[in-house]
Amino acid sequence: MIKEDKVSRRGFIKGAAVVTGASVGAAALAVPLSRHPEVDAEYPEVPENKVELPPNGKSVLIIGGGLSGLQAGVELSARGFKVIILERSGTPGGKLKSWRDRHFGPADDPAKSDPAFPGYIREHGVHAVWGFYNNLREFLGRHGWRLSDMPNDASIYNFLDKDGTESHLRNCNWPKPYDKLQLLLNAREVKHLPESERNDFVRLAMRLMSFDYADPKQRAYMDGMSFLDYGRKLGVSEPLIHKICDSLLEMAYFDNVDKVSALTLANIFQLVAGAADDMKVNLYMNPVGETFLQPMVDYIRSHGGEIHYNTEVSGFEMNGKRITRVLAAAVPSAPAKVRRCSICGNLIYDGMEVGHECPFCGAHTDMIRDMSEADRGARSWQADYYISALDIPGAQRLVGANLQTLGDGPYFRNILGLHAKAVFVTNLWFDGKGYWERKIKDADGRPAVCFFATGFQHLGITVNRSLRVPFPDRKLMSWSMEYPDRNVTVIETQIAKTDLVEGKSTNEIAALCYQELKAVIPDLPPPRSAYVNRWHTYTGYHVGDEQRRPPVQSPIDNLLFIGDLSFVPHPAVFMEKTNVTAKWATNLILEKAGIKEGHIKILMSGTPSLFTDLMQTTTQVQV
Repeated sequence: MIKEDKVSRRGFIKGAAVVTGASVGAAALAVPLSRHPEVDAEYPEVPENKVELPPNGKSVLIIGGGLSGLQAGVELSARGFKVIILERSGTPGGKLKSWRDRHFGPADDPAKSDPAFPGYIREHGVHAVWGFYNNLREFLGRHGWRLSDMPNDASIYNFLDKDGTESHLRNCNWPKPYDKLQLLLNAREVKHLPESERNDFVRLAMRLMSFDYADPKQRAYMDGMSFLDYGRKLGVSEPLIHKICDSLLEMAYFDNVDKVSALTLANIFQLVAGAADDMKVNLYMNPVGETFLQPMVDYIRSHGGEIHYNTEVSGFEMNGKRITRVLAAAVPSAPAKVRRCSICGNLIYDGMEVGHECPFCGAHTDMIRDMSEADRGARSWQADYYISALDIPGAQRLVGANLQTLGDGPYFRNILGLHAKAVFVTNLWFDGKGYWERKIKDADGRPAVCFFATGFQHLGITVNRSLRVPFPDRKLMSWSMEYPDRNVTVIETQIAKTDLVEGKSTNEIAALCYQELKAVIPDLPPPRSAYVNRWHTYTGYHVGDEQRRPPVQSPIDNLLFIGDLSFVPHPAVFMEKTNVTAKWATNLILEKAGIKEGHIKILMSGTPSLFTDLMQTTTQVQV
């Protein structure tokens, strides 16, 4: 491995010439890392964002207690607003939530003999915080909510094909900003591709890195075609697109190249083009529900706010062009028994087949609660401002049922035209250790914490939750701290091709995943226990979805929409976008309330650098 202090100027220029041409490489030697040094920190510090304002007499009602709703609630509470959050389920966090499950693991597991055992942590799915999430990291650092420390040379970019081919993208160790040249050189070593196609992969990566989200014409161009069509226009071979890009898209967007727009990977590539640190990941402190989500709930309540669970908003009352009240309709009195899943929030009536799992999301029936009379009655709430922080299916239910009240115009019609994506998160428990460690390796021959599956029918991004990897800097990497010191192997895979398993039982899905895992790890014993989280709420990125995304401000002055379904002229994605839109809405409400203090500075996502400027001047994303 090349050491940072041993790499010569000549080595940089030589590498740059291979990848981009000597003139570009030589020019890169003269550029500083970043035009905005504040984003170089792991937790960017923005002094003007640290405010605690006194109560201002104004109230904000937030529909949805997922990540975007909680973040908006914290920001508004800190700025003197009375916050009310209405959450359909019984647990906070939306797609980031976690809970405890006493039923996962074999029946003879010694831990289960202890009546005080709370159950193993069950998460919505593994979530990683990329380095380019500057705004989310600023928010976390400001409140002291830290992420797990990651080893300096840990990499998640390990690819494994069904035919046994392995490829790795090593971490970059050249000095900044030359690390991006090194990354492009590393991309030429992708063994998934024949030698003749590796330069094409670099060429594709450079095109994508040159994308400028701030340019509406480029956004519209990339949003107007599938990624497969974009690759064809560029003259890239379809095997290359499927071998590499399908796995990246399944990891990031849970979809494939013939459905998603070309905007998807273009946005990701330009976000990681500024610095190697943008590609690194951190994990939330485990479990996220107890270390991050509940502290946000506590913060809001400590500032006079309210959070009401098991409450689904069904309608609006309006006076002129302003909302005056939101309504939660009464749950019908017949049938007499109505229950609600605390995890997905769906209602379960008598006669629905349940067995041991919620028929909607797969949570164990321990998480299904009888509804109280108070929860079943009609209720209403008033506020000065209203924020929808719902996912796409939730927003579509609410908007569709109230289209005439809200106004049957293009803004709300576009919400109804967005796509959602389903993901089935499957966890398998195996007795014993070492199966994974002997077979799944990273670029340096150590046990890899995860791999991106390519060519498989069911396996998606796959992680070993029970792995404990020591690194030279004495840090340890593990997805979960419950299993590493035990003689068990717990593997999670995220199934993106849910049409292949829709309607199948947990045991049937587990068996399909096990058979594919056996092809990778031949000595893997049968699983002792399994669960499947069935989610239909992820944000889709089909062709044309970007132009349909609603801006944060709706046509109704006191109604805003936030979350990763919304549009802001900012290249943020995923959890970073939930944070950006929460801050964006907070600033809008401060302006509407005439409050001059407390406006939030929103950072660029990624590292804006002269290197990215150079890419945009020497090539272009459009074909």
